[in-house]
Amino acid sequence: MKIPLSKVDIREEDLQRVQEVLRSGWIMQGPRVEQFEKAVADFCQAPHAVAVSSGTTALHLALEAAGVRPGDEVIVPSFSFVASANAVCHCGAKPVFCDVDPATFNMTPSTVEPLITSATRAILVVHQFGLPCDLTGFAALAEKKGVALVEDAACAIGSRYREAPVGNCAWSRAACLSFHPRKIVSTGEGGMVLTRDAAMAGRMRLMRNHGMTKNPTPQAFVEVAYNYRLTDMQAALGIGQMERLPATIAERRRLARCYEKQLGNDSRFILPCEPAGCAANHQSYMIRFRKDDGGRDRAAAVLAEKGVATRPSLPPIHLQVCYTRNEKPVSLPQTEHLAANGLILPFYNGLSDDEAAFVCATLKEAAD
Repeated sequence: MKIPLSKVDIREEDLQRVQEVLRSGWIMQGPRVEQFEKAVADFCQAPHAVAVSSGTTALHLALEAAGVRPGDEVIVPSFSFVASANAVCHCGAKPVFCDVDPATFNMTPSTVEPLITSATRAILVVHQFGLPCDLTGFAALAEKKGVALVEDAACAIGSRYREAPVGNCAWSRAACLSFHPRKIVSTGEGGMVLTRDAAMAGRMRLMRNHGMTKNPTPQAFVEVAYNYRLTDMQAALGIGQMERLPATIAERRRLARCYEKQLGNDSRFILPCEPAGCAANHQSYMIRFRKDDGGRDRAAAVLAEKGVATRPSLPPIHLQVCYTRNEKPVSLPQTEHLAANGLILPFYNGLSDDEAAFVCATLKEAAD
């Protein structure tokens, strides 16, 4: 078998929507972007949605609009994609790295609170692999300390926290989505910021388009800003995927139960823990090898030989050269343990039961 790590769910009707945009003569940010924004906002139950060119630019705009300025500190997990920290740096601020709970892969209020100082402007929580973090606890902490709470929900569209969709911003200033090909909804590249703050949304709309006022006569540029626009072609890809998102999430949750059934009783592995009161979209499925003896890498090599693509866990941001060049790295033992022993398995809509069974059987054999 040849089983990839992931596949993008692009269908014929999605391609037809893109063709319609191309034939329309309007391919830059326009009516399809507005339609896509409304579809995402309605699904996530957020009043405002601002489409942008990537998940990274979504984070940058959200942090800047939340008041992060040069010299500020923003607390982020090291167990995340590097964009979470880079977006802080794009604001001229400093990322302060925190550890995570190895059971949920997420930062917790207890790992964050000791790091808050007078320079802390925001907490950037990450719902890793679509597993929602403790938003109630973080909202209380942010209010107590007088800092902004922003969600990196790049992986979490379709996840639910306390019966509410992640991205509804009931607990935070803003939530940021990504539409990268590894995400459940993909526009190739693209992102979106969700918020309940109309003024914040208005500023982000201004900032994504060179600081230009809407329908200016003559053109008026009121801030030195960015070109973070999403195209109508990209938005057209996302619209159809939003329509079938509930079915997509249901299938991914079924596939997760399939993995759990076949791997859950194997003491060599620790499976993802869905936090209480949460329903994860399972954007990715990462297991941990219980023994810290290099077994993860040996198993990954055997799986590759059998045609099964896997990926090692996320590399810790705090150990990357770009963040150790000028500062001595901190010690984050849980993050480093996950990095050494985590293995991401194939997971995508369209993965058959037989393929999932082959992945599990091959994994068990490779781990012997």
